[in-house]
Amino acid sequence: MMNENGIFLYILEIKIIECRLNETIYGIVNSNNICYITKIPQINNENEQISYLTIYQNNILIGQCLTKSINKCLINEQCTSLRINDFSPKLIPLNGKTIINIYLNEYINEKILEILLFDIPCLVINSSNIIQCQAQYTNSSRKGQISIYFTNSIYILSKEYIEFCQSSIISINPNIVYEFGGQILHINGYNLFIGNEQKIFIDNYQCIQIKQTLLNTLSCRLPSMISKIYNITLKIDNQLINIQDKLKVTPNPIVQDIDPTTSFASGGRLITVRGMYFGSAQIITVKFSYKKWNEKLKINSNDILSTEDGMISSFYFRTLGIPPSSSEFPSPPLDVNFSIYFDNSIISLTNIIQFHYIPDVLLNISTIPPILPYTGEELKLQVENLTEAASMSDIQLFIGCSECKLKTFTSKGITCQPPTKLITNTAIILNNQQQKDDCTLFNSSIGPIRFHIGYREYLIGYLSYTRSLSRKYSNVTIISLIFASCLLTISILSLSFYLFYKYNGKSKSQINSLSTKNNVNLNEKQFWSTNTSASTAPYYQVYEQIPSLSSHDNTLTRAPLLLCPYYQEKCCTPPIMEQLQMSLSFLTTISIEDDQLKKLLFKKDHKFSSIKYRPSMELFYDLLNMKPFSQAFIDELIKYNSNDLIESYVYLFRYSYLNFKLFPLKNEILFLKFFSNLFLRTKNDLINKFHLFDDFLRILIDLIDSSPCDDLLNCSSRSISSLTLLLNNIPYCSYELKINYENLFHFHINVLDCDTINKLKQKIIHYLNSNENTNRLIEYNEIDLLIPLLNSYSYTDQIPMLKNFLINSTIYCQKKLIIKKEKNNFLYHLCKENQLIYDKNLIEEKLKENKYRLQQILIYFYQQIINGLDLFFIFDNESIQENNQILFQQYIQLVSEFIRRLNRLMLCRSTCPIIESCLNVIADGLEFIFDTKTEFSSEIKLLFMDDKKYFSSFNKNNFHISSSNHNNTQFSSIDIRSIILNDEIAIESLFKLYQFYELYSEPINQHIGENHVSVLLPVHHLLVQIRQLLQSDNTTLI
Repeated sequence: MMNENGIFLYILEIKIIECRLNETIYGIVNSNNICYITKIPQINNENEQISYLTIYQNNILIGQCLTKSINKCLINEQCTSLRINDFSPKLIPLNGKTIINIYLNEYINEKILEILLFDIPCLVINSSNIIQCQAQYTNSSRKGQISIYFTNSIYILSKEYIEFCQSSIISINPNIVYEFGGQILHINGYNLFIGNEQKIFIDNYQCIQIKQTLLNTLSCRLPSMISKIYNITLKIDNQLINIQDKLKVTPNPIVQDIDPTTSFASGGRLITVRGMYFGSAQIITVKFSYKKWNEKLKINSNDILSTEDGMISSFYFRTLGIPPSSSEFPSPPLDVNFSIYFDNSIISLTNIIQFHYIPDVLLNISTIPPILPYTGEELKLQVENLTEAASMSDIQLFIGCSECKLKTFTSKGITCQPPTKLITNTAIILNNQQQKDDCTLFNSSIGPIRFHIGYREYLIGYLSYTRSLSRKYSNVTIISLIFASCLLTISILSLSFYLFYKYNGKSKSQINSLSTKNNVNLNEKQFWSTNTSASTAPYYQVYEQIPSLSSHDNTLTRAPLLLCPYYQEKCCTPPIMEQLQMSLSFLTTISIEDDQLKKLLFKKDHKFSSIKYRPSMELFYDLLNMKPFSQAFIDELIKYNSNDLIESYVYLFRYSYLNFKLFPLKNEILFLKFFSNLFLRTKNDLINKFHLFDDFLRILIDLIDSSPCDDLLNCSSRSISSLTLLLNNIPYCSYELKINYENLFHFHINVLDCDTINKLKQKIIHYLNSNENTNRLIEYNEIDLLIPLLNSYSYTDQIPMLKNFLINSTIYCQKKLIIKKEKNNFLYHLCKENQLIYDKNLIEEKLKENKYRLQQILIYFYQQIINGLDLFFIFDNESIQENNQILFQQYIQLVSEFIRRLNRLMLCRSTCPIIESCLNVIADGLEFIFDTKTEFSSEIKLLFMDDKKYFSSFNKNNFHISSSNHNNTQFSSIDIRSIILNDEIAIESLFKLYQFYELYSEPINQHIGENHVSVLLPVHHLLVQIRQLLQSDNTTLI
């Protein structure tokens, strides 16, 4: 501090420090850190002149003290020891409001007059040994020291600079993620790590920031969010930066199909995984595992294909080879577990399927590969059993460095078209040594033939290309030679024809004996035929590996070529979402034919003798179609409030939707209106609308069929209902069974050794309907199974379970010539009833485990439902505008009731209690999630509480459902009458309604008389005719 007697400065740091008086008189710093000024001029005291002492370090101003002086400035008086040790943050945003923390070396009691950040004021909030101030706004970037002014005429400056920065965003990565959360979002830009804190918001969700590893990239872990497009906001202190790029959140990835699932032991087979929303994952990893062995493979992002909306996705990879057989790893064939992990196991699909590995095909390659001449024709390679675990995409054939384009790939071998020219080597050949990857043999016109299957490569021969005619001959010479050759050829051909007819028989015998002799002498050295004509193209014969039926050991045999009994050109049905985009889409599990849709209302076939009632009830139907009578009849029907009678009326007038406007919108009536609406839509529209439910039902059936089912108890180990859950631990093995369908195509299905023949037929039908376009769904009683070794049909109750029969051949599946309903005798107990487990805790754990297998599918299924399915649009415009929440509640109740009856649309297994109980649980879960009723079982609450929390953010007021005009207007009133009256259910329904009329005829007739007097006479005439017809049949009315 400066006083009247002089100036004293105590320096604490040993650096280049100097002091200046009034910025003109320089002082020096001695070893005691005292600043001396050797010569001080006279200071005028008349005008209260102020003397300044400034301190510089490395030529940077770090302090200043000032005082009034009487005569002169003396030295050796202390100025101040106060200084700024540090401050944070060093970089701040332009808009201000950032809190700056300034750390002093000692506590000060002096009041702070002003703090400047370079030239921008900073509002003082707190003053002590840590000073806090709030930065003010500036419109441009700048950089400078912090200066603090105190009331005792002292001000100090920071050694380091503070900088105002403008933040900018370049991009975000990824811009598509899935609902589950846990993925890492990266925001790339400049000046992002400024201010005290940075927060990232996805609309109202906060993204949890993680440790930064890149200089210009902010990273955070995403929370769980529902599917939609979100805005991203970066908050730096109090500054909000809206990012232009949007974040799209999709449903979680769903795997729908993995094909094929068989591979040779060396691996390399191309596998396609189809599903939905794979593009939302940043990293996809697949894992193969067997006991202690496991190998992982990261999927390249370039191998992931998606549609524009990202919904339909697929990716490709090649199977990994399994280790050689040892004491810890058995020799093939064996099944290896397969898992898929999304983003480092954020979403894990563990052991979703098993890959079946079989031994590699063995090639008997000659020690001296043969050389064939190039003729321009296709090259044929005859190899057996390639189709067991290889497809066309797994095979390559190279002639030198050029690919031999594959033409055919069958169970008997492959053919390819060789290139017309041979590419010569580009590398220099040193020491005349042939390299493995050379294009030609020692730079000649001979190219090696290399056969690739998966990761394996074989050199199987050479193809010799004839060099072109030398250019040293002139065109005239060449033409002359060609002309002469033609004349000579004609002469030779004439002589050949003569000799052929004369010695035909003799020549044949000589050729046969010569061929036999050559085969014996050449043995293994000649595998390629020398005849390269179109009829007998070059071929290569190899040893075939034939599995022994008695053991896993394999024997090699050099035998005539064998047919592969279960080879197929595999035709995989596309996933359900791809089918929606196909012109020839089809349903795989349910039928939407009129006869099947009727079962939504009447579950069982009605046995009603309609012959004697038909004439009278046809007249009563005409009476119900008279508008005055119909209105009076409906009014009385509503008062009586009988669901059975209303169902009968709706069934009769399902093509006349306007007749139901008078009915109140109760839950039962809603479903009846929906039922009627189905018959007004076109078939193509129904197919498209039912795809969601068809696909969901197929997945549910696949889940149930993947574990043991007891057909007598109607229980499954994978059921999600306690009513049909089989808790016992049933030992079983799974394997692929070969099926031959009508000799049209062959396929494999996964079966369990504890399956009954009944279950086997169900799985075959399920496959046929799901994977082969048979133009229509097949029912259970439409096919027979034939097991060759028994030479008997499967329904002759000889083999209750597959484990009692060694399946080592193809099972033939054929359509029945005469279809008749037959009782199936192939029901079989997997465990005794008195041994069943009924432990409540175990049941709950098993139900949760089974529900988890369907978790992602259910979330997607429910999400599609709450998006508003126009299939269920049956509401009037007035009710839609009234209250969205009531509309949503009625909509969910309607969809739930439909889900409970969904199994009735199945041609096969429509009465299966396991499927029905699971659908009931799924429907109750939907109502529980969205609170459409009050009472639920503890089982539903246990299974769907997490789903309820997941959908808790859904706003029912935003629910919207729109109509789609796809009504079927092809029927006239005459056509409708003939369709309605063509079945016994309609006649029974009419008879029920007629009985109701007889009971309440007085109020109905009174209503007609009061409002429509003119129609009383026609109504009376029709009623007289009806009663006369009934009395002639001696009918007693109830």
